[in-house]
Amino acid sequence: MESALLAQSLLLALTTAGLYAAIASGLTLEFGVTGIVNFAHGEFVMLGAFLTYFLYESVGVPPLAGMLLSGLAMTALSWLVFDSFLSRVLKQDEHNQILATIGLSILLINLAMIAWTPDARVMHAPALLPPLEIGSVIVPGNNVVVLLVGIALYAGMIWFMRGTRHGLLLRLAADDPQLAVLTGVDVTRMFRLSFLIGGLTAGISGGLVALILYVQPLVGVDLVMRAFAIVALGGLGSIGGALIGAVLLSAAENLTATFVPGGGSWGYGVAFVIIVLVLVVRPTGLFGSERRA
Repeated sequence: MESALLAQSLLLALTTAGLYAAIASGLTLEFGVTGIVNFAHGEFVMLGAFLTYFLYESVGVPPLAGMLLSGLAMTALSWLVFDSFLSRVLKQDEHNQILATIGLSILLINLAMIAWTPDARVMHAPALLPPLEIGSVIVPGNNVVVLLVGIALYAGMIWFMRGTRHGLLLRLAADDPQLAVLTGVDVTRMFRLSFLIGGLTAGISGGLVALILYVQPLVGVDLVMRAFAIVALGGLGSIGGALIGAVLLSAAENLTATFVPGGGSWGYGVAFVIIVLVLVVRPTGLFGSERRA
């Protein structure tokens, strides 16, 4: 019985890791390229979740198509936000950058509460895949979808970064912006591109949130805190590290929820403990490196 419970917990942790990794991938790419810790990233996930929810519940758009449309919408919003003020903040003190993204986060949350109330909503979508049954362990089909979409997002991002010219330019801009400028790279354009990719992943991640969790204005705050723990654990700016960090955090949360009395409400606590331990023991994370001054 204990082994079945452990297997169930670990399999669910793996599917949850797909969601966490999808959210953290965009966040760590934005930081890795621009050096900005985007506290508003969770609100882009929240907006993607609301958009997917309303597209399905009001218009009947299938969830997977809704996720894609949400991703495109958040890409457009990221472009608007970057060109309207973030590109200017990039040239300022890092404290101003932090305050700018925190301010944007608070603004988006308040607008969402005014528009849609703080009440949680549940998208009543059908199972997109049959349940995964391994012996006595059963994983709901929509959780499997979340895992598959998370893997696809990650594979796509790694291919883009390592197999395309724009990925190479992004890495050049991230490693040494001044040297990149001297070699003819439009660094501002690369910074914008990193935010567009971050917006795309946030919108799709929001669709995954709507599929298996709930939708409400503060859902992004909850998830982005976990994303920060993942990024800190995997290493700031490391996309591969974020994937491993997502698996470790998700496993820690699910095992705590399963085997510790009252552990289901410890999700935030587990994330904070990981952040503190990493900052004390290895500030650069498992796969991170010191950023150039």
